Amino acid sequence: MNFTKFRLNVARSPDLARPERVKRRSIVNSSFGLAVLVYFSAAICGRAQDAEPFFKGKAVDLIVASTPGGGYDAMARIYARHLPGYIPGAPSVVVRNMPGAGGLVAANYLYNAASRDGTVVGTIQQNVVFLPLFGEKRARFDALKFNWIINANSEVGVFLVWHKSTVKTIQDAMTTEIASAATDGGSSTAFTYRLLNGLLGTKLKIITGYPGANDSFMALERGEAEGFFTVWTSLKARSNLLRDNQVRMLVQFAMDRAPDLPNVPLASEFVKSDFDRQVLELSQAPGTLGRPFIAPPGVPEERLRIMQTAFMNTSKDEAFLKEIASVNLEANVMSGPDAAALLKRFYDSPKDVVAKVESLTKASD
Repeated sequence: MNFTKFRLNVARSPDLARPERVKRRSIVNSSFGLAVLVYFSAAICGRAQDAEPFFKGKAVDLIVASTPGGGYDAMARIYARHLPGYIPGAPSVVVRNMPGAGGLVAANYLYNAASRDGTVVGTIQQNVVFLPLFGEKRARFDALKFNWIINANSEVGVFLVWHKSTVKTIQDAMTTEIASAATDGGSSTAFTYRLLNGLLGTKLKIITGYPGANDSFMALERGEAEGFFTVWTSLKARSNLLRDNQVRMLVQFAMDRAPDLPNVPLASEFVKSDFDRQVLELSQAPGTLGRPFIAPPGVPEERLRIMQTAFMNTSKDEAFLKEIASVNLEANVMSGPDAAALLKRFYDSPKDVVAKVESLTKASD
């Protein structure tokens, strides 16, 4: 055996010739790997916990675009009571009513002035996000840029008259003028009155100036107005009116008759052409997106997802559902992304259909 050659090979092998170097390198490599592991573990945990340091100790404002006492307000307050348990950091949720201009005041605020850090969300009347589509100049927002949190439920709209009215059917309303209460020319009530007048030929006289549903129903009681448009869930919350037969429903706005309104005809049963039917379907889009909960544009994506998840989880909470049912409200929830996609589809409606709806519903300046 050539020992000289063997010794030479050993000398040329740094790992064999200097085993202490191998040991040091192993220690270095292990330390580096551990450091990398610790770094990425911390980063992952940090991302998972980012929400808690941000929301902990804060208050989330839940803007309601109506006066206290109506269906939008009631649902918002129930959400506010149950949401904190589903938001990391358990912030308080404070309801702030911001009525005005049929919901436009709140919508404009959410889009243009509200904080975009995730601490302000809102619920607005069902028609408001469609007003820019129909040319409402006071709508200072791009509806497609709102961040949708959820759509709490689809709504069936109903036009009703006070029980003392001589009008018994929607056909009677086509020949008899009915003073009909509304908050503002751009509100969902006035919006619907124009549609009924334009598509069905009713004679509804729009009386504006009532801040909310409570005031409108008081106007019916006082005889200042005879008719009113509202949503079925909100009306069911006023169970005394139904129990005592204080109101008479003439027509409903929906794709299909509500199961608990089998004898109230659909508005679509009275339209005269396919084009008018398309117009009516677009006009009913606000009911399909009946309870919008939205956030301003520009909210960080992660915080938006936190809010979307919190609202969705709250919507399945047994205590929440029990409280919702106790005031005759419903929560058949649509996710924020699905609601946003549906809104986009409505905004892509044929231009002539949009123009017709606009001509029928545009509020007077």
